[in-house]
Amino acid sequence: MLEVFYIGSIFCALVTVYVLIFKENALPTYADILLSLFFIINIWCILIYLSIYYGWIVTVPHLYKTAAPLNFLLAPVTYLYTRAILFNEKKTKPTDLLHLVPFIIFLINYIPFYILPADKKSLIVNTTRADFNNTIKLQVGLFPEYISQLFRIIQIIIYAIFQWSLIIKFKKENKNIEIEKQIKDVIKWLKLFAWASTIMIIAFLLLLIFKIIYDSILGIGFMYLLPNFLISATFFILSTYLLTHPNILLGFPFIKYKEIKSELFKNDAFKLAVIEEDYSEQIDTLNQYITSKNAYLTKGLNISDVAVNTGIPVKQLSFIINNHFNLRFNDFINKYRIEYINEKINNGYLDTYTLKTLYGEAGFTSQNTFINAFKKINKASPSEYIARSSK
Repeated sequence: MLEVFYIGSIFCALVTVYVLIFKENALPTYADILLSLFFIINIWCILIYLSIYYGWIVTVPHLYKTAAPLNFLLAPVTYLYTRAILFNEKKTKPTDLLHLVPFIIFLINYIPFYILPADKKSLIVNTTRADFNNTIKLQVGLFPEYISQLFRIIQIIIYAIFQWSLIIKFKKENKNIEIEKQIKDVIKWLKLFAWASTIMIIAFLLLLIFKIIYDSILGIGFMYLLPNFLISATFFILSTYLLTHPNILLGFPFIKYKEIKSELFKNDAFKLAVIEEDYSEQIDTLNQYITSKNAYLTKGLNISDVAVNTGIPVKQLSFIINNHFNLRFNDFINKYRIEYINEKINNGYLDTYTLKTLYGEAGFTSQNTFINAFKKINKASPSEYIARSSK
């Protein structure tokens, strides 16, 4: 059961990394890179865990303990990622290099194992495979393994406190500011991200408690499954959440708090727009592309096509359409298509051609899509609108 969670998590995490970093027009930000690093480290740690559990590590003993130092990067990366999102940081500060100290210490700790010849590594790996508890009991570095486990728990606790402090500080300092829905959704995601660290603490503490009980009182193996289930389920939720909430994924780079005048929000509620940049130029470029070139008439037009033709990155384009026009991309394009159809109907187009020809000419590929869009915009069915226009 746990393996299913892990495999599903790896797949979803890889898709998320692709969307963030490698997809066309991705425009990865500093925060995107940190989040991708978080997923990549987790993927490697899970793969090493599964290789030990199923014995695959025996064929590649050199990979044993390669994930151990990387575990000490996870907590700092989650903290830096949360900070980058909340405060729109674009690069690492020099002082942030201090967060690498635990990773470097434990990397050095395992050097004696890394330089061992293959036959000695294989002996250690086989000993571990004979009793999975030897992953904790057997000392292969400069420090006993319990030191590594204890330090990791302490590190996770400290960084979880840091994460929650950032979120609480943000909410306290910005409680009177109107924040668009997209930003509220991102804050919700960051809370989920912080809860992941908190659950990790609980899982490790349970693992420690069950280890003590197992050795002295009980021999109930299923107890070990509970912490592992918490860890695997948490990572599965994180890796799938972004794919099921794409609006959050596209909204990450735009949490900005410098209060300046902007054309982005014309509603009175946003006289002091919660943004740092004025997107008026991009809005004009978008409007010109859509209207002067009648781009909306193109069948199958998607946001990537518009991004390429306007030179506006997909994330920025999505943000502008969602917040300036208060529409999803499909509704944004369909609005222009329906306006085109309305004009044609009012000018007697249907005296010569059929409605199917008209909505096909407007860029619709499906009758149902056309009817739903028509009703949403005109508050009437095509037949009702045609009847009104013919009077």
